[in-house]
Amino acid sequence: MKSFFSISCVFLLVLTFNNFTLADDHAQSEYVNFQVNLCKLNKGSSIDRYNDSVNDYIEWSKENDVEVYVARQTPIFPHDDFVADRGFDFLEILAGSHAVTGKAWDLWLGTKEGQKLSENWQKNAECYVKWGHAYPQYVDQEVLANDKDRVASWNWCSRNEGVSFEDLQAQHKAMVSEVEKDSNGLSGWVIMAPQTGAANAPGDFVHIAIFEDIEAYMEYKESFASGGWKGYVEYNENFATCRGEELYSDIVLNDPNN
Repeated sequence: MKSFFSISCVFLLVLTFNNFTLADDHAQSEYVNFQVNLCKLNKGSSIDRYNDSVNDYIEWSKENDVEVYVARQTPIFPHDDFVADRGFDFLEILAGSHAVTGKAWDLWLGTKEGQKLSENWQKNAECYVKWGHAYPQYVDQEVLANDKDRVASWNWCSRNEGVSFEDLQAQHKAMVSEVEKDSNGLSGWVIMAPQTGAANAPGDFVHIAIFEDIEAYMEYKESFASGGWKGYVEYNENFATCRGEELYSDIVLNDPNN
């Protein structure tokens, strides 16, 4: 079933993380429900009309005490080519607690006001809704709180045969320690595991890295080119096999903390 919440699959990238970080502003031990909507504008519609639908939803969510984090991501450097096309125009991410998300969906599907908003939304875009669990690994809270227009890379990976979850978690913890020494332009890092409606996901999990802008992303890529690629190769050989990064613009549409 489609709904306004299916706006797009990538909303998780725009998390503010303020409600989930620990005291040191970097370590992360909590999780968040991560709704990703894959969307394509309907013929005859426009992004301006679609934005009106999104804004109506955000206002409705505030009035009904089901406000969540909302962001939109648009491909800059996707894996698309003349052979394969992603099939969607943009991704939107809705991130919040499981309790608030559940209440929001019940109101969206079970009230006249929610159904009216859903109908209007579906006039403007066709979207497929996916759910996942997001686990923030590293967060520069100060940068993210003041940056609503940024970029995010996605890299889908699948655990290698014989590698346990404990092995993978230990490796990610070691990687966080290195990032905390020198972030190399990184503002945030989230791992998302797809769950509901995600049978066709391109991997077991995805690394989502957030950067203040493309200049910061290039700082990260320079560190990769100057030797960081060795660690990436070792990760692929010993822990998980990854497809390679895609880069998206990342615009925050609603932040419950600000």
